[in-house]
Amino acid sequence: MEERNSTHPDRRSFIRSVSAASLSLAAAGLPGLSRAALAAPSGVKARLDPQAPLRIGMIGTEGHTDMVLREVGNVPGARIAAYAFEDGEWEFNVDGSRRGAGSYDLGKQRKWAESQPWCKPDTKIYETYQEMLDKEKLDLAVVCLPYVRNAYAVAAAAQAGLQVLSEKPVAVNYADLEMAEKAVKSSGVRLSALFAMRYGQSYYTIKHVVEKGLIGKPCLGRGQKSYKWGEERPWFYKNREIYGSSILWVGIHAIDYIRWTMGLEVTKVSAMHGNLAHPDYPGAQDHAVVNMLFDSGATAAVTLDYLRPETATTHGDDRLRVIGTRGVVEKKELDETVELITTEEGPKKLALDQPPSLFADFVSELRGQGTHLIGPDEAVRVTRICIAATQAAEEGRTVEV
Repeated sequence: MEERNSTHPDRRSFIRSVSAASLSLAAAGLPGLSRAALAAPSGVKARLDPQAPLRIGMIGTEGHTDMVLREVGNVPGARIAAYAFEDGEWEFNVDGSRRGAGSYDLGKQRKWAESQPWCKPDTKIYETYQEMLDKEKLDLAVVCLPYVRNAYAVAAAAQAGLQVLSEKPVAVNYADLEMAEKAVKSSGVRLSALFAMRYGQSYYTIKHVVEKGLIGKPCLGRGQKSYKWGEERPWFYKNREIYGSSILWVGIHAIDYIRWTMGLEVTKVSAMHGNLAHPDYPGAQDHAVVNMLFDSGATAAVTLDYLRPETATTHGDDRLRVIGTRGVVEKKELDETVELITTEEGPKKLALDQPPSLFADFVSELRGQGTHLIGPDEAVRVTRICIAATQAAEEGRTVEV
């Protein structure tokens, strides 16, 4: 992938600034986070006190913010302590206008926030996350910015000693991903991503079917993501540098759930993508196919598109098929139905396993009360696979990951 960084601040100065913020916060002490956790070496899990309040700082409004905002009331002690809408070091406002143009209206964002059930009288509203991290004592940051900026907020939150839950993609290029990864490892904090589909009943059930060996050794996976385009898309879909790619935004879900359910690691990717129906949004692709080779020799393919007709009864049509040496397990309907067929028994619909919520599951691990479905290195690893797939599509070659 071509590295284009015309809108990015200098990375070295950025990391120096957030490192200084990290030291000042550590000296002051963070609620629910021990000094030992802040000083933990790379690979050691940081834990939050399960008896202490969980102070959450939201950053941005893009993507799956509802996975936190609708669940926060169900997690004991958790609350949205602060919400920041902008990146103060970026040239764009949330509406696509240039910063400094006088078009940003924090009052509008404040009014929206105050109308939400998660907003309490003491919830603080900030224009930029830099100001929020400087002024607030927080435990967890949830990052949901336009995609190219996620990596910078992840790095800043990690350097401030916060656990981090990021919208995917964590980054849209290798350099920014490396920056975020180094910040997380050097701070000893936990990073996860909003890989929402792991927490869907069908995919959660298929994971268990494969783990139990009911289809034998997994050999081939097939994933599908098909969505309506709608009347319009956010302004940054027109900008390739900001958007990244549809592989990184849409395909990442299927790449993640195939890798996860099959229990295998991707070693090589090839891909093709294009935009044939939405020329007004040249930064995005409306169709793509990604091919993967796993460490076991198994293979998989993912197709994704923004071409689902508006007359369809659902916004999306997501599917998964895993073929093994002794059977096939498949989600092929628009509902959550899972079908299993094996060499010993004909097709049957399975009772679905009940997954936890992603947010509650993450907090449970942070509090030392369980193991998160998304492993410590997976947010970075899956993002890297998708960056490699985008690179493969743009360069017309197979890329090792």
